[in-house]
Amino acid sequence: MRSYRVFPYLPTARRGEPGHPLYVPRPQGAGRIDNPDLYDAMYLGDRPVCAVVETFGNLKTWMPKMFRTPHVPGGTRALVTYELPDATPVADLDDPAVLVALGLRPSRVSTRQRAVTQAWARALFERRQWIGVRWWSYYSPDWYVYGLWDCRAVHATNVEVLAIDHPVVVEAATFLHRVRRAR
Repeated sequence: MRSYRVFPYLPTARRGEPGHPLYVPRPQGAGRIDNPDLYDAMYLGDRPVCAVVETFGNLKTWMPKMFRTPHVPGGTRALVTYELPDATPVADLDDPAVLVALGLRPSRVSTRQRAVTQAWARALFERRQWIGVRWWSYYSPDWYVYGLWDCRAVHATNVEVLAIDHPVVVEAATFLHRVRRAR
């Protein structure tokens, strides 16, 4: 399975350090599936445009400063490609059987109420059947977002530094009808 994430990249970062493609930032708690008392969550998109839209979708105007990484000095935002084995067990919340088994309504999957989404994520984690969960993107039901609480099988295969004129940034801005400015 191939997936993507926009993250603060620092080429000199080592594994476990901020700026490395496999680093998961801490503290957590505000994300859709965050339960920092149980696990750290890595969020991914099923395609590059999904990862960019999920990262910058709430910004009205897109400018070069959105690629800065004040919490990773010397870093910049980049798009990383990950590979997971195809048999990786991920709970699919687009599968009605999974929703029924969890007693979960689709509206509870897509809600922006973090207490609700974090509760169903906790329930999934506590079943110990999956390494994470997949649901549809808020921005497009044709895209999937993954939240992984076990990243041991994840391998970074490619990193691309992003800029305001990067093709996937242009595609994402066009999809969202966002204005891109050079400065």
